[in-house]
Amino acid sequence: MMLKTQLKLSVLATAIILAGCGDENASDTNTPQFESYIQTAIDRPTSVDFTLQGANAAVPVPTFLLMDSEDGTLKIPTEGDNALTNPKAAMNTMDGWSTSMPLVFNFRGAGLNSGLVTNGVYLIELTDSMTGTPNVKAVLQQGTDFQVLSDAASDTLTVLPVKDLNASSEYIIAITDDIQDVNGDPIGMPSSYAGLKSQTVTYEDSLLEAPEAVIQGVEKLVAAAEGVDPTKIVYSTWFSTQSVGDSLNYTKLATAAGFDAGSLAAIWKAGANPNNADLSDAYTIDIISTQDYDTALDADAQFTKYFDPNDANNIKDILKTTFSGVNVSKGTIKLPYYLETDSNWNSQPFESATPSLVKVLNALQDPKQQATITAQLTGAGVDVAVLTGNDKSQIVNELFKLAGVTLTKADGSQLDPERIITRYSPVPQIKSVQEVPFLLFTPATVDSDTQLTVYQHGITSAKENAYFFAPNFANANQAIMAIDLPLHGERSLDAKRSANVDVTAYLNLSNLAVARDNVRQSELDVMGVRAALTRTELAGGFAGTPLEAISSFATSAPRLLGHSLGGIVGTTAFAASNRDNALTGVGPYYDFSALSVANSGGQIANLLLGSDKFGPLIKHSVAFKGSAAYQTFAGNNCTLDNSAENNVICYKNFEANGSESANAQAQGVIQQFSYAAQTLLDTVDPYTNASYITGSTTPIYMLQVDGDDTVPNDVAYTVPGIVDNFAGSEPLARKFLGKGSSEAVDTGSPVQEGSSSFVTFKGDNASHSTFIFPQSEDLVDDETVAKAVHAEMIRQAVEFGATGGLNPGNIDGSVVN
Repeated sequence: MMLKTQLKLSVLATAIILAGCGDENASDTNTPQFESYIQTAIDRPTSVDFTLQGANAAVPVPTFLLMDSEDGTLKIPTEGDNALTNPKAAMNTMDGWSTSMPLVFNFRGAGLNSGLVTNGVYLIELTDSMTGTPNVKAVLQQGTDFQVLSDAASDTLTVLPVKDLNASSEYIIAITDDIQDVNGDPIGMPSSYAGLKSQTVTYEDSLLEAPEAVIQGVEKLVAAAEGVDPTKIVYSTWFSTQSVGDSLNYTKLATAAGFDAGSLAAIWKAGANPNNADLSDAYTIDIISTQDYDTALDADAQFTKYFDPNDANNIKDILKTTFSGVNVSKGTIKLPYYLETDSNWNSQPFESATPSLVKVLNALQDPKQQATITAQLTGAGVDVAVLTGNDKSQIVNELFKLAGVTLTKADGSQLDPERIITRYSPVPQIKSVQEVPFLLFTPATVDSDTQLTVYQHGITSAKENAYFFAPNFANANQAIMAIDLPLHGERSLDAKRSANVDVTAYLNLSNLAVARDNVRQSELDVMGVRAALTRTELAGGFAGTPLEAISSFATSAPRLLGHSLGGIVGTTAFAASNRDNALTGVGPYYDFSALSVANSGGQIANLLLGSDKFGPLIKHSVAFKGSAAYQTFAGNNCTLDNSAENNVICYKNFEANGSESANAQAQGVIQQFSYAAQTLLDTVDPYTNASYITGSTTPIYMLQVDGDDTVPNDVAYTVPGIVDNFAGSEPLARKFLGKGSSEAVDTGSPVQEGSSSFVTFKGDNASHSTFIFPQSEDLVDDETVAKAVHAEMIRQAVEFGATGGLNPGNIDGSVVN
């Protein structure tokens, strides 16, 4: 949680409609007279597209110019459409710029060459914002820490960091005229930037006064840190990156504080619990029944519903023949639900339980509001001196006191009616408490050596897929507990509002803020299952159940296993659960001891767009909404019945037969969507959140199938010319394991607990869901081999579940790369 409130710039999204750098408040005239070297740069034929006036106004992002100083969120112009169905408006719910997307600068004029740019771009991380007292924290090296590519077709310069930028951090970037255009001339300077750079033009009592100070300060820092001649800088800016995982972390801390207080209602009071949900037994597990595997499977209508109803009995017979000596328990876990379930279920994202801390602190510095806000804070029991201090842990405690409190300004209006989730207001309101059904697979006899693994299934599936493999764990004295993802299985809101029926019920392409929070809710659910295990055990709730004899969850942490989307949300949940627990003392409720990830990856937006299974469907939806050329093509050539199958056929037909200009238009719309979507998803994404996982000391097992068509091994950026990316399973593996596909598994002596493994299975007789059970497409060539691949996947997962590592000597080399 960044607590500085030094961002005192005006909201400059409106700078788009200013009179530009010829502002009437400039110190000289309406026609600025620049230094000769600046005028020379302005007269060059090619420059960054940066204009603060007129019909062609453009401000490259990321930049401080498009951030809201009132609440620390992005402030991108929305052309009057502030509904969250507008991706730009959805981006404005974020507290900074993407940490994982490339920095792309459009150019105008003669144009650029295509290829690698080896100098002329400077990227620096600062210790503080440009309105504070910044020093250089790190100088990133071009060619080592980031690559720069230019593209002639799109006239763009793309800066691609080799790893994600640090979250909640401050960066500056500068571009110099060492870069040449297509004619071999040095690039020039946009006149709007010249007005901010020039020493001969000053803006007093103007919206441009603060930006001028920032730009000139940026240039001084770049010159000092890199030895750059500031006269060569033709564009620069400062930008702040968004927080990553803060809402998950602080919701965890608020929940732990509620446990300490004896009730969540001590934290989620009044407006923080707007529907007056009963919080008294939240995070408790109720085991209702326990049956042997055959009996439970025979009676499970959910299994029949979600796994080939026409062949369910045959599948059940095969499974019953395969497994024995396993018990299946059913029951519910009471978990807070932070999303809506009524008519606005797919339009309302999380809402903050507290007013924004940055708005509160800004009000305390406003002479017109100070007395009013101070009195209300004091009335709520908040220690204002602590709230405005520098002790982070104490500030958080004071912030929790504001949960459910509505602060009003001197004129009677609400201080923070928007209630956007940011690092300054990270804890969401609880809208309801759901009784989430679970399945628990245990050995016939559970003892103190039995280990438990929390399992999360993939998208469009259901918890019942655990019937296929959980008995393997149980037969090795390991228990498996599984719940449905939100909007899946028994947690579908109804027959239509279900990801099992329509994947976009979860992948909400029409409202990216809700799509992000569907993922965030999923992660909080996994964390909630973990907390409920300890909370129920400490309350004696497992007496007389299969979990009664198991070792204490408070001292013997369970493991976590996720497949596909379950691994995506599981990785982030694992990172948030284990984050800073040594400092906070909540580890007994939240720690996981090891992580297994099957067929999952990171950078969700680009992963999905690069997926053979989901990419065409998403591209159709996005292009049909935003590209007139694609709408025309689809209307003339496609069956538009809104079925996923025909939508996929339509887009693939368009890619193959649409005109070059139409494809370019559609691709531009898709790229804008991708940038917006990943900007929202960064805060909950496994790739970015993996920074909180120490791969060298955390037992991690990860597997992928070579050529996976659902979660790709690696995805190229959609930006032309860029072939490296953070999307897919291999970049995630490199992030927290330091491994790529070339290292199939740790080698040498048997892997000890605490080490990590990344295994690639051959794709000839394996597919995305082979981990769950051999699929029909796997069986085309050789049913025996397909079953062997599945068996080896599960054997490795079971071995890792038992020891926290893999013994390379046990691996079936015939099915792995």
